[in-house]
Amino acid sequence: MARKNAIIGVLCILLFLSTSASFLIYQQQQQAIEVLSNKLVEKESIIQELTGAGKENLIISPEGEGIGSANIVAVRSDSLLGVIGQVNVEVREGNGRVLADTRPFVEPDTQYSAREAVKVAENFTNRDISDMDIIISFDINGTLIGGPSAGAAITAATVAAIEGKNVRKDAVITGTIEKGGYIGQVSGVFEKAKAAERNGMNLFLIPKGQEVYEERIRKEKIFGLTFVRVYYAPVDLEEYMEGKMEVEEVSTIDDVVAYMIL
Repeated sequence: MARKNAIIGVLCILLFLSTSASFLIYQQQQQAIEVLSNKLVEKESIIQELTGAGKENLIISPEGEGIGSANIVAVRSDSLLGVIGQVNVEVREGNGRVLADTRPFVEPDTQYSAREAVKVAENFTNRDISDMDIIISFDINGTLIGGPSAGAAITAATVAAIEGKNVRKDAVITGTIEKGGYIGQVSGVFEKAKAAERNGMNLFLIPKGQEVYEERIRKEKIFGLTFVRVYYAPVDLEEYMEGKMEVEEVSTIDDVVAYMIL
């Protein structure tokens, strides 16, 4: 009996030490993220003060015949904050090449998404662009561009460039572009939505049926000890943004063009 109690006592001590260590590590990570986020916000504020940038002129687009621009939104991997940027598409005489500017660095999946976007735009506009080159570039605070979530925005910008039309500057979309012009679901939608609203967007387009989750923290007490649990709760984005920004679901590039192309 005494041995059993001793074993239980040792296990309790080990459990206490393990949970305490996990809690301390979590606190240190949260503090590091908070410091990094504050520095990022401070840096962006300084840039806006120096350049005079504001909500009304955040996106400056040289749109016209042969050039198309659209807003894009991403989540930074370092701070987990949503950021707004821009994708520019230029159509020139050439031999059917799709060229992606790698500044900032563009990962292979994004380059593949850009090629698919051009195919969809070509089919949508019913134009033969085999004798043209498509040049795609990104402007998004030097953030590494990864993932296919900008595919729908690239497609909209390409359609505008081919047809010589403009894309709404107060609208932004997040979603992949799939064969047949379908819009696929993505991650980080809640953070992207907050970034869009914060930067003065009036319309935020998301994939049809997209599930949206918000990261939350809950404190729980077990045996007198306080533990922090991170969990994700579903969010009705349209309801959350009511009165701040319009949220609409799209399923195909036809829907995107209807909302975004002027």
